Amino acid sequence: MSIDYDAVKKRKEEVESELEKISTYEKKCPRGELLCAKNSSRYKWYLKEENQTSYLSKNKRELAEMLAVKKYYRYRREELECELSACNSYLQKILLREDKSEKLLHHPEYRKLLAKHFTPMKDSLMEWQNAEYERCNKHLETLVVKGTSGKMLRSKSEAIIDMLLYQNRIPFRYEEKLVLDNITLYPDFVIRHPTTGVFIYWEHFGMMDDAKYINQACQKIKLYCENGILPSINLITTFETKEHVLSIEKVEKIIREYFGEYITNG
Repeated sequence: MSIDYDAVKKRKEEVESELEKISTYEKKCPRGELLCAKNSSRYKWYLKEENQTSYLSKNKRELAEMLAVKKYYRYRREELECELSACNSYLQKILLREDKSEKLLHHPEYRKLLAKHFTPMKDSLMEWQNAEYERCNKHLETLVVKGTSGKMLRSKSEAIIDMLLYQNRIPFRYEEKLVLDNITLYPDFVIRHPTTGVFIYWEHFGMMDDAKYINQACQKIKLYCENGILPSINLITTFETKEHVLSIEKVEKIIREYFGEYITNG
């Protein structure tokens, strides 16, 4: 089953759980609906019950808050129900789908013809890629760029790396926890070589025109080296400034350098 299927299934469970909590709260909510109407420079509260609307004084703030939360949850429930419907539709269709493309990659004769262009990932490495792992939970607000399989990334350059690793069926994890000398790191990409399973780390340093960032980058590379993770061997490093951005061509060249035999021969 595809990664997307598992992600959607997990999301469906999260939506159902949130809907259940909303339903429990709504049963305890007071009757009526809160309306906020602006009068000159101030807002006034009104309580709408059936076809009747009455003024709600400011000393009824607790009631107003509960009704505001009730309205929020009503809108939230509508959004979640729409998302749940989409999840159910996707899961239903994906279960009926026949993975013809994947079967073709395992066909004894077609595999020979396709090996130069597409190679099936080893089952053990696919399981490793799809398994749960401890991710970075810092600065989640900077995860603003959508990557493959629904993941969110921190930059367009990371998205290029993510896309090309995914397209070339190279197993990887994004920002997986790594502890070196009691220091916790979250490498941008932890990669398993698709043939040997050897770990390779990819760090993209995207602010190399910032003096403080440069110092941190150098300290990070030093830590890697002190622990046997060496550039051009099992550590890939890419660098970027505002004027010199990372290109797709550069990433493609690096992937060919490290995984060219796998990509070419399968």
